[in-house]
Amino acid sequence: MIFYAFVLVPFMKKTRSRDEYVIILNDVGKQFRVLGWVCLVTIAITGVILSDIISGWEAFTSGSRHSQKPASTIAWKMIGGALIFIIAAIHDFKLGPKAIATWVEKPDSNEAIALRRRMTLFGRINLILSLTVFWLGVTIIRV
Repeated sequence: MIFYAFVLVPFMKKTRSRDEYVIILNDVGKQFRVLGWVCLVTIAITGVILSDIISGWEAFTSGSRHSQKPASTIAWKMIGGALIFIIAAIHDFKLGPKAIATWVEKPDSNEAIALRRRMTLFGRINLILSLTVFWLGVTIIRV
């Protein structure tokens, strides 16, 4: 995500025409979408397993222990992870294809511009959430 946002997109904007830029970014996004989803699912599965190892399920099922550390940190991580999944799904499977199709058909229309901005916003929110969830994971070790 960081490479895409800070390296690929600025480089493509400077060195390619708008038509090439759209095609290449779309192709790169599609090519790495599967890898991204494999990583998300792997992180979710290992996160659930590690949550049980670190806190035990009773920390999340009893009313008294879920607000204690590290269970509260893990709970926030799980909420962040769920949001990442939802935003990524909307970005990859609903807005992304629609934004690309609109951009190809009518690149300078208000709809295309609005969809591109929305896609950028979704991507940035997911990047920030991902870094936050990573940071929470680091803090669990320190608790």
